[in-house]
Amino acid sequence: MVKLKICGVRRLIEAEAALAAGADFLGFVFYPPSPRYLTPPEARELVAEIRRAVDRADWAAVGVFVNEPAAWVNEVAALCELDYVQLHGTESAAYCGQMARPVIKALRLAEIKGDPTRASAYGAARLLLDSQVPGYWGGTGRRFDWEGARLYAGEALVAGGLTPENVGEALEVLQPWGLDVSSGVERGGVKDPTLIRAFLENARRWEVAIHGD
Repeated sequence: MVKLKICGVRRLIEAEAALAAGADFLGFVFYPPSPRYLTPPEARELVAEIRRAVDRADWAAVGVFVNEPAAWVNEVAALCELDYVQLHGTESAAYCGQMARPVIKALRLAEIKGDPTRASAYGAARLLLDSQVPGYWGGTGRRFDWEGARLYAGEALVAGGLTPENVGEALEVLQPWGLDVSSGVERGGVKDPTLIRAFLENARRWEVAIHGD
């Protein structure tokens, strides 16, 4: 079954909608320029609140970081009791090796040269493939070359330009390990529980139609 991540969660109502509809991962952004940014104390309280409120233990909290000092990332991950750290900048394999939590390493398709890049090349648990937009590290809502990414998507999360309307197409074209959506389930820059549910339900419906799961 494809793994599904709702990224940029900032409120309990968003998390409840996502987890009730079957999300596997919730992402919390620790990149200050992002409109989805949470301070570490805010994120700590929100993650704890979600775990108290939601009767599911099979989801994972993912912290999203961009080119921060490794020691600080580990400190925040411990403070907030994160399950994964998602490194969304230019972090190297050596940097990934300093992480105390499992790593999801973000790459842009243009950064991948030659043979398929594996998560293990970065010492990561998974890769995340995202759009490349100058001046932005993610969350742009820009779609990229899904056909070109298919070669690498089997062990990766794929982000960028996903919506409830195109999630089925994304799954069919990419055949990914997982999908990661943020702006595609927002209205006016705020996560919309109705769109979150629609995205997740459409993804699961596509899986049943194709695979009969």
